[in-house]
Order: sequence, then C-alpha cells, then structure tokens
Amino acid sequence: IFGDSSWNDRDPRGSLRPSEARRTQCLALALTDILWRAGGGEKATVALCSGTQQFTPAGKYKADGILETVTLYAITKYEDLLSFLQQNIYKFEAGPYGVILLTLSAILSRSIDQVRGDFDVNTNRLIGAHGYCTQELVNLLLTGKAVSNVFNDVLELDSGNGNTTVLKGISGRSEVGLLSLFEHYDVCQVGCYLKTPKFPIWLVCSESHFSVLFGTQKDLLGDWKTERRFDLYYYDGLANQQEEIRLTVDTTQPYLEDQESDLIPPLEHCIRTKWKGAVVNWNGTEPIL
Repeated sequence: IFGDSSWNDRDPRGSLRPSEARRTQCLALALTDILWRAGGGEKATVALCSGTQQFTPAGKYKADGILETVTLYAITKYEDLLSFLQQNIYKFEAGPYGVILLTLSAILSRSIDQVRGDFDVNTNRLIGAHGYCTQELVNLLLTGKAVSNVFNDVLELDSGNGNTTVLKGISGRSEVGLLSLFEHYDVCQVGCYLKTPKFPIWLVCSESHFSVLFGTQKDLLGDWKTERRFDLYYYDGLANQQEEIRLTVDTTQPYLEDQESDLIPPLEHCIRTKWKGAVVNWNGTEPIL
C-alpha cells in the first residue's frame, strides 16, 4: 500500500484493486519481512514441501503428508530471501499447505529454543484449543517474538517468598498493529507498540477469528490532525468478503452509546479501544453484528 508512492498517486484507491501480479509481489515481500524479523534481521529458514518423503516416520510420530516431505533452506541475506520466496511463492499462494509452511518457517527462523524462551511458561503453545492459533503465534508473526502478552515491555510480579514472575510483552513498536475485542471487555490491555504501529494496518481479534483493518494514509498515525476524521477499510478473508467496506471514523463528535442495546458491531468496540468515543460511519454498508 505504501511502498510505491507514484503508483498510489495515480489512483489513491488503486492499492485496493491490485493486479494478480501485484498481489503476488506483495505476498512475497510480506513473507520475507515476517521471516527476516523472526530471524532477528540476520537469517531465515524457509520450509518447503519437496513432494517426496524425506524420512521414514517412527515411534509416536505418524505421517501427515506434510512434515515428512519438508526441505529446509537456510538463508543469511535479506535480498537472497526475497529472491528465493519470489521463485517459490506459488507453494505458499496456491498450494494447500501455505499457512503451515509459513508457520514452520517462522518457528525455525526464530529457532525452537528461542520460541520456547519467549513463552511466559514453557507449557504454552502456538496452537491452542480447536486448532486456533494462540497469542504467542500471532506475536511471532507480527513482531518476530513469540511472547505471551500484548502489553508493552515486561511486567514483573511478586509471587511471594522472594520469587518473581516475569510476564513478557511487546518490546518495540510493531510495523503492523493489533486491536482486540478482549480489551473492550477488560480481559487484556493492548499496549501502544501494537495499538499505534508504524503503518496504519491492524490485525483485528474479534468474534473468534482474525480480520484486517487498514488505512491508506501512511501519515495517519504520525499527525494527530489526520486522526480527527479518516477512513479505514475492513477485510474479513474468512467470510469470503467481496464488497468493499469503508468505515469513516470521526473523533471530533461525541459517541453516545445506548447502554440497553446489544446491537453494537464488535468491530466498533475494537476501533474505540484505540479511538475512544469515536463515531463510526459504515457509509451505507450493513453493519456486521
């Protein structure tokens, strides 16, 4: 969205209608950034399905048709990583195992030991109940570290008897942010490193799955004047969304919440965790309840 200013200048909303080639290019760039960040900006490991069995399953391990066919590629230069992913992007884009390969690549780029070290407790997992990803996996993909929390930095709690419990959060401002419905219900508190990312793009945790909220103004989070009234676009891939959903967020007029109404879209609750009291206009689109 923000990488080619001349492309956007020709049509400010053209970034919402990319060509197939452009989408593929952006996917390769995104995967490169995710894996390079997980590797600490020094290295990355890419897991690809080779199509042939690399070892014979034994013991408790049962063949699943994926892991036993994986070949690992260690890369130590960002440019080489981008080139390699561009050449093999079809295995992530069109193949049936793209998400699994990305997850494996991110874990191995970080290293298994470091991923375990990121957890608050070593019994934490990357995949939770019902096959859902945990916050640790979300944080690994967003920030390169599989920490367990969404607040800023580290919290140290007195556990008694001279013991201290360390809870690990986000260590720096993320490029892509996170808004959570759980914060609206006071279950968690998302820190500014995620709530105010470098780019106006947020992963939205709401209604048992993730979707995306983003703006096309790169300076949205750098100039308070632009946050008076602005547009955000919403996309829910799980819902196979076809229509464009454009929300206008207005922070200049007070939002009067109907305490007796349950018909407030969860997405609006998420938006107001960052822009408290904002009025959200769905611009003719039926609000998602």
